[in-house]
Amino acid sequence: MTAPVRPASFAERRAGLLLSAAVVVSLIIVSLLRGKFGVIGPDGDDVMRLVQVRALLEGQGWFDLMQPRLGLEGGTPMHWSRLVDLPMVFIAAPLAPVIGPDVAIATAITVWPLISVLIVVWGVVIGARAFGGRGVMAFAALLAFAVLYRHFRFLPGAIDHHNLQLGLILLAGGALLAPSRPANHLALAGAALGLAVAVGVEVWVFAAVLAAFVAIDWVISGEPAQRGAVAFGASFAAVIAAAFLLTVGPLDYWAVRCDAHSSVTLLAGLGGGAAFALAAQVTSEKSLAIRLAALANVAAVTGALLAVAGPQCLSNPLDALSPAAQELWLARVEEARPTLSYLDGRLDEVLFRLGTGVAGLAAAIWLARSTATRRAGLLLAVILTVSLAFALYQTRFYVFGQLFAILPLAVLAARLWSGEAGPRVPRLAYLGVVIVSVPTIWGAAGMTLSAPTPAATLARAAGPACDPRAVHAALSTLEPGRILAPASETPGLLLNTRHSALYGHYHRNAAGIEAALAIFTAPPVEARTRLRSAGVDYVLVCPADPDMQFFARHSPKGLIGEILAGRAPAWLTPALLAGPASIYRVAPDAGLDQPAGP
Repeated sequence: MTAPVRPASFAERRAGLLLSAAVVVSLIIVSLLRGKFGVIGPDGDDVMRLVQVRALLEGQGWFDLMQPRLGLEGGTPMHWSRLVDLPMVFIAAPLAPVIGPDVAIATAITVWPLISVLIVVWGVVIGARAFGGRGVMAFAALLAFAVLYRHFRFLPGAIDHHNLQLGLILLAGGALLAPSRPANHLALAGAALGLAVAVGVEVWVFAAVLAAFVAIDWVISGEPAQRGAVAFGASFAAVIAAAFLLTVGPLDYWAVRCDAHSSVTLLAGLGGGAAFALAAQVTSEKSLAIRLAALANVAAVTGALLAVAGPQCLSNPLDALSPAAQELWLARVEEARPTLSYLDGRLDEVLFRLGTGVAGLAAAIWLARSTATRRAGLLLAVILTVSLAFALYQTRFYVFGQLFAILPLAVLAARLWSGEAGPRVPRLAYLGVVIVSVPTIWGAAGMTLSAPTPAATLARAAGPACDPRAVHAALSTLEPGRILAPASETPGLLLNTRHSALYGHYHRNAAGIEAALAIFTAPPVEARTRLRSAGVDYVLVCPADPDMQFFARHSPKGLIGEILAGRAPAWLTPALLAGPASIYRVAPDAGLDQPAGP
């Protein structure tokens, strides 16, 4: 006689709704406490995205991604997808006639990040249901809340594309976990991956890993995986094609762009997805050897399309930057740093970013040891390994590890709590799993062992940070011109003033970046010639800015080193002061190359 099936509790049946409500409320509260509710996020990419959205609402063409006020004369074509602008336009456009364009945009940038949370929750819930078992859903909701409750990627005002990509990749991973491989789940996974890579090519490696898992699972399983494999390949190809038609203008159909969705990603994604769907449809009932040969043909077709359409895309697009730009700019971009670089006085950051992912990987390996959860455990172990490896390479990828760790850790905690892990394991061990699942606890542990960071010490010694509002107000009183400013200040300048900016953290602005680096480090006489060549009208100096401090240390006799030492050349005439910030006008007349004196 079989035991009666325990009916699902209200919390389990409504876990997604309850978790979404809890996370959204917590994000709103955190935003209110910080005084940032309704305000654009502090990340420069959030501000730059708002510049792009505002331009679209003011009439810039849908396919026109040019930022005319960034870089040298002619502007900079941005590589960001319009797909991320779309939800904010849908929110703001109908509200603008009723409440005004400024309030409508403020509403859109507040609401959209909270909506994007729902995609992450969807991925967590669908993954937890794939495992089933007593308490899994409850622990998944608890751990997801611990990761998301104040997550900077989902706070109101955080409109950069990473929140959407995180949600889509997690949703795809969660949809692949069900052992029965339902076709609708696999179709959802394919569509989510197609949309994620169309938003930004930096997640192609995650899409490739998940697609490879589906393909290998199909090769090994054969007919039981047929419907799901066909649905996955077809939906991936369809979404890749639809996103291309929606975001790429007809005049650019054959343009190859390695940093954005273009003809090369269309051909590789469409060809690979369609070929895989066809192979699964035709050979699923054949032998393992035939299925393996069919998959090899799919890989060959995909690789050939990629190699023929865009061989240059097989390398890192950032490798095209000059050695100076790579050393003086890229190596210092915060999100591009290796996570272990924080070991220089920031052990709390290292543990915060990696601890939960490592714990999740251990839990995934434990799941893979059991026959019942081997397939799901292997998938999670592979994706967590990739997440951690990429976080070691560039720290911005650490968030994927935190999110994917939720599911294996939730299953492990539930099994320990319910006693399913075995009589030899104390049930209270689940508390240890919960503790190592929370990134904040890892960060707090590291903080007790960390010394003050050298960067923070230098910033304090340099004086107070510049006040962006005061700087923007001061600049708004000057005639519009091109400004050379620290890269971190550029998005705010473009959003809140009529000026142009030479230098920003956007790799397609390579010419502007290289011009700015040369000016910052050149002796004043040479810097003046370069400023004129770049058409710069004003120089904004914030003494405590990390850019300013770095260039002053790197080239003490360079322009910034001289200015911070109190020896600004006479051809830089003080225009305005905005708190600790100084705004200089580049004098048009020759013969003023001597220093003005301290």
